[in-house]
Amino acid sequence: MIVRRKMALGTASLGLFGALSLVPVASASPSAPAASCTENWSLSSGQGIASGKWCNNYTSAQGTVTDTKSDGKCPFVRGHLSNGRHVDSDWAGPKGDSSPVNLSSPKGTYISSLSMQYINC
Repeated sequence: MIVRRKMALGTASLGLFGALSLVPVASASPSAPAASCTENWSLSSGQGIASGKWCNNYTSAQGTVTDTKSDGKCPFVRGHLSNGRHVDSDWAGPKGDSSPVNLSSPKGTYISSLSMQYINC
């Protein structure tokens, strides 16, 4: 089990604003339902950058986070949930490394905003 110590919030935050536009996405297998990814999101901070798409009526967010600075801090994306909790992506690091962002909210909730945070690594 990996225990991550959370540090101060990054400078970037993204809420649920903007018009929706449907983008077709291919399914990973014929029996799995395709994710409905609707609009782009992006974040940046002094530690890194992240971008991706909102999916399934804001119940998930998919994308990539990249560490852009050799500072001993590894960025990750935090999804703030409608119930006051949060979900975190994998962190990226050291500089130049990228990691996937695959955030999903529990049933009955949605992701209300995204922010970039970091751990010391």
